[in-house]
Amino acid sequence: MSPLFVTLEDETGFVNFILWPQVVENFRVLMRTESFLGVSGQLQSKDNVVHIVVKSLWRPRLDCRPPKTKSRDFR
Repeated sequence: MSPLFVTLEDETGFVNFILWPQVVENFRVLMRTESFLGVSGQLQSKDNVVHIVVKSLWRPRLDCRPPKTKSRDFR
């Protein structure tokens, strides 16, 4: 099985995540069920290209939650 490559972009540039098959297998459920993930791994940078070789994924603990609002139905 080949590694999984994921690229994220924001206003500061790109970062590439490399997930080896064993990491994908270990965190498969978390990857498929969470909408917000933390990533830990080894940072590699060369010629302004940044890679993170992912070692683990985790669910961030956030102190604040979005406010609950009622459904807005437009008819």
